Amino acid sequence: MKYDLYDFDGTIYDGDSGVDLVLFAIRKKPIVILYLLKSIKMVVLYLLKLRTKEEVKSKLFSFLQEFPDTDEFVREFWQCHEKKIKQFWKKKKTHRRDIIISASGYFWLKPFADKYNVKDLFATDINPKTGEVSGNNCHGEEKVKLFYDKYPNAEIKKMYTDSINDLPLIEEAKEGFLVKRNKIYSYYDYKPNIFIRFWRWGWGVYHKNEELWNYLIVGLLTTVVSLATYFICTETFLDPNNDIQLQIANIISWIFAVAFAYVTNRVYVFKSKSKEYFKEISSFVGARILSLLMDMFTMFIIVSVLHFNDKIGKLFSQIVVTIANYILSKLFVFKKEI
Repeated sequence: MKYDLYDFDGTIYDGDSGVDLVLFAIRKKPIVILYLLKSIKMVVLYLLKLRTKEEVKSKLFSFLQEFPDTDEFVREFWQCHEKKIKQFWKKKKTHRRDIIISASGYFWLKPFADKYNVKDLFATDINPKTGEVSGNNCHGEEKVKLFYDKYPNAEIKKMYTDSINDLPLIEEAKEGFLVKRNKIYSYYDYKPNIFIRFWRWGWGVYHKNEELWNYLIVGLLTTVVSLATYFICTETFLDPNNDIQLQIANIISWIFAVAFAYVTNRVYVFKSKSKEYFKEISSFVGARILSLLMDMFTMFIIVSVLHFNDKIGKLFSQIVVTIANYILSKLFVFKKEI
């Protein structure tokens, strides 16, 4: 069987239905704001990769307990927001072979799907009474898995989306379409302006080796932190011409860089899920102490022995240290379990 698949937010619906649902809830009951404020901590932990999207959504939608009659709440929501459904969807004569697949909540999309008699609906399972999320967030690769789990022998004829996040489904479809406001473009033939095309090219290169690129970006930022700290020290209260003060400046810059590097490497580069924080931090600091010794030795040779400019020596030593730190972190600190 052949089906046409549609993302919902930004594709069928002009905007984000989840955000609009929250705003609608606030207008109905301002106390919802308190629930959102309580969610800030969870959002911060998510940004630090210490919580999942599912946990964040569960916290964000916990305000639903303030609406005992969820069916009525959703009915009123659609009365106010039906106007945001795009015309291309409304004009289509039949939706019997259309499937909506969205990261938004199943309970508020189900009435919409029923109204238009779509073949099926895949969405995030959010408990309408408590806001708790069951299963995985319906997003990215998870959409592909959910579809083929239920329709293993089906063919995706067309896929409509507004986002590059749905590329996994686009690649599975015979035809892919990009919905931009009220216009529909062939996904692969769409010719955005030069800035967007450059961004997409860069995004593609980045994803071919995401970990390495993330490390280079984080390494660059760590180097900036280290250099900035070093230069502040040597331009204010430490003399780089004094061998002891030179190394003190080096150590201070190392401390600041290590603190920054641990958080960014854990969260954005190696995406560690380890709960053994002390062990991980100890290994990380140990590896950085080894690279610090390399840094100090390199600076000693270049500046104290060869008498090159200390700033040139610092730049060169950072290149050596960056390479060493990646190898040590990859093999010994954030090593993934097999």
